[in-house]
Amino acid sequence: MALLTIFGRCKRAILPGLCLAILLGGCVSQPQRLDVCPGKLNSQEALRALAVSAGNAVSLRANGQALLTYHVPDKTKAERHNLPMKMWFSPPGDIYIQGSIAVDPRAVVIGSNQEQFWLALRPQEISSYYIGEWENARDFDGLMMSPRVVLEALGIVAEPGDELNAALWSLENEGPYDILTHQDETGRIIKHVYVYACDYVAHKIEYFDRQGKVAATAQLRDYETVVEGFRVPTAIRVVSVRPDGRKDSIDIDIQSTKVMELNERQRRFLFTPPAADKFEHVYRYEESRWMPER
Repeated sequence: MALLTIFGRCKRAILPGLCLAILLGGCVSQPQRLDVCPGKLNSQEALRALAVSAGNAVSLRANGQALLTYHVPDKTKAERHNLPMKMWFSPPGDIYIQGSIAVDPRAVVIGSNQEQFWLALRPQEISSYYIGEWENARDFDGLMMSPRVVLEALGIVAEPGDELNAALWSLENEGPYDILTHQDETGRIIKHVYVYACDYVAHKIEYFDRQGKVAATAQLRDYETVVEGFRVPTAIRVVSVRPDGRKDSIDIDIQSTKVMELNERQRRFLFTPPAADKFEHVYRYEESRWMPER
């Protein structure tokens, strides 16, 4: 299953993340040398700082470009699509992203609400629809781009009260970064979050599969302030490793953001899953895996 990345609950946050690196750029610049600042003293303090940022999140609309690279079954060459992109976000966990291909303005749709998450791919050669319930999603399985990744990329890495569960997190200071490690109750690593200690925004998130291997990586760059206390990255890259070793990726270049309150009609349209009968292949997330419904 090409394309995607799974997670825990929608309002918590990873998407991925959703995807990133500056795309369509000319020459590649040398990485900027980062200042080194004192990090937090423990995971509880780090989670509290991240939760403050998440608490400042506001509803917004963003426009930009997305470069999607993915593998179709029975084809050796990857598909690549450069998509004009629109995104709507309503905290704490409602996300809608659409990418356009040719005459189809909703060729790729990524979405979530408080109960469900979904990804719809309408190009004829793949025509697939993935949908799941957040209460059943406790792990990273199968999807390269997900609402969870996007939420974490927008800064929703922790919520108020997460510091009470700090026992499942550990903190390490390394160079310019505070590195938070999230484990489950058995001690298995779920993800690493690399937080730049000087401004306390995430620069990289690594997600691990059940075998302890890195299953996906999100890189976040070029943060801009939306409102005081809430910043979002404008360059995002997510790379996912498929079971066969091939890599899918999505690069997002956010070119504009605007604070936008949504009315009830708009919320129903954006944050309600699409009808499954429009797709050739339908998968539902059950028992920690994607089960085909047709």
